[in-house]
Amino acid sequence: MVRKQVVLRREEILDATVEQIKQRGIATTRVADVADALGVSSGLLHYHFATKELLVEEAFSYAAQREMEVLRATVARSSPALTRMKALLRLYAPTGQAAGWRLWIDGWSAGMRDTGLHDVMRTMDEEWKSAMVQLIQEGTDSGEFRCADSREAAWRITLFLDGLAVQLVARRGALQKAEAARWVREHVAAQLGIDPADLASRRAASPQPVTS
Repeated sequence: MVRKQVVLRREEILDATVEQIKQRGIATTRVADVADALGVSSGLLHYHFATKELLVEEAFSYAAQREMEVLRATVARSSPALTRMKALLRLYAPTGQAAGWRLWIDGWSAGMRDTGLHDVMRTMDEEWKSAMVQLIQEGTDSGEFRCADSREAAWRITLFLDGLAVQLVARRGALQKAEAARWVREHVAAQLGIDPADLASRRAASPQPVTS
């Protein structure tokens, strides 16, 4: 492979690291793998990041920051709370657009042994829950939702989605996407005091295996 004789931007390295971790997992991703994906020498990456541990921690922080930017933009919209909740579920639920569940589950696992990575994952989790609490409270105040405790509802929703994501990643193809999506609608609707049909997308998806 012809190596690039360039100075890489930090974002390029982090993007490539995130993609390699998604494909290989944290444990088996080497600095050399990231370097190969970028077409550069490992030495160039070590110029920016002294160790693999620092590279991985920064990559997760970078990925989390990008996800949080999308989260904040979604919550800040001027649309009804129900519309924003549906958008949030598409971002978070493993049955929607959330393509990063393999990455985040790997991060939580590795974070049990890596304090820095644990802090990154905890910060992201806390912001998700806080955004969910805020949105549920807005919907309750506007009369769209009937919820006695927005914090408890947010925790029940996120814990359910987290658990479902683990199952779907670990047992890929064991559930039909339509079935898992129905469970999400039913669970979330029960917490918000609304009809599950209110959370349904306009277009019905054809049943297919979940491939998180």
